[in-house]
Amino acid sequence: MQKKLIALAVAGLASSAAFAQSNVTVYGVADVYYGNGSASTQQTRTSVNSGGLSGSRIGFKGVEDLGNGLKALFTLEYGINVDANQGIGGPNTASNSTTARQQFVGLTGGFGTAVAGRLQTAGYDFSAATNTFHGSAINPLNTVQGGSSATGTVGGFAAASVTNGLGAGPSLIGQSSRAPNAVAYISPSFGGFVVAVNHARLSETASTTATSDAQANLVSGTYTAGPAVASIIYASVSAANATAQHVTEWGIGGGYDFGVVNLKASYQTQKVEGAIDNDKAYQISALVPVTAAGKINFGYAKSKIGSTTASDDTSSWTLAYLHSLSKRTTLYTGYQRVSNSSAATLATGLSGLSSAGGSARAFVAGVNHSF
Repeated sequence: MQKKLIALAVAGLASSAAFAQSNVTVYGVADVYYGNGSASTQQTRTSVNSGGLSGSRIGFKGVEDLGNGLKALFTLEYGINVDANQGIGGPNTASNSTTARQQFVGLTGGFGTAVAGRLQTAGYDFSAATNTFHGSAINPLNTVQGGSSATGTVGGFAAASVTNGLGAGPSLIGQSSRAPNAVAYISPSFGGFVVAVNHARLSETASTTATSDAQANLVSGTYTAGPAVASIIYASVSAANATAQHVTEWGIGGGYDFGVVNLKASYQTQKVEGAIDNDKAYQISALVPVTAAGKINFGYAKSKIGSTTASDDTSSWTLAYLHSLSKRTTLYTGYQRVSNSSAATLATGLSGLSSAGGSARAFVAGVNHSF
């Protein structure tokens, strides 16, 4: 009997060693909230949704040591609508919440990291580093860029109805910036400074047409030193045919965690080929600890739309409270307000578009659990 127990123990150790060598991790976020939204000339909408504080997801990632400092790595991550009768790979929605968030394979080592697949771009990473509301359903900057609604380009970035092929939003630099058919290189850290280069083939039909494929390119530089972060980014999309427009964007931002407040800010410009002038947007956000478990999050964002002759600027602010029940579970509540100039019609993601020059409001309360 004792020999059998020893044999089982040895087999268990061998199995554990094999699993540890593969180093596969399962992770995710389950986030559900109650929301209430309204906009000018629209009825109030009440709903239970997924992804108020951050998008619900499940993911698998792993690293294999190949020797001599070289490693193989992969990530497979999928959005989930926790409130709906949909599993992984369910219906594609305007928020891309039930499609692949990112899935890639690559190599990493002393040279840096190179990956290929569907990627969260440098524009996504810029947003995460410079905005305390990154990933939230009530992100003020995402709203004024026109990214909160499926048809929210009136008064927002890409007001000329440009399809950029990156995620659901009209901006190349934001929380929805993901690219298909993409490759990326991320440099090693040079004293805290990291360079990222992305290239994506947004269409792959040039062999059957007289035009070239649509493609996107993003380049960013990010410096991190303790509580400080600073980032600059350039992004462009070349359309696949002569009638579509070329889009370029610049962004600069940063933040500093003072302990009593984590302050972040960013400024972006977007140029649509043939447009009158650039579209511009800026945001400032602050995460303030108020108790051992509680934090107040405040953000303000404003757009100035130069690509049209109309008065279609938009501003938005959000006030939220986050209460940590543990390191992995957070209760949250928040209120967002959107104000439009006379020709703008943007609203929150919880309501339809506002009437021209109108306003919109949203209230959320939910729970976020990471694993």
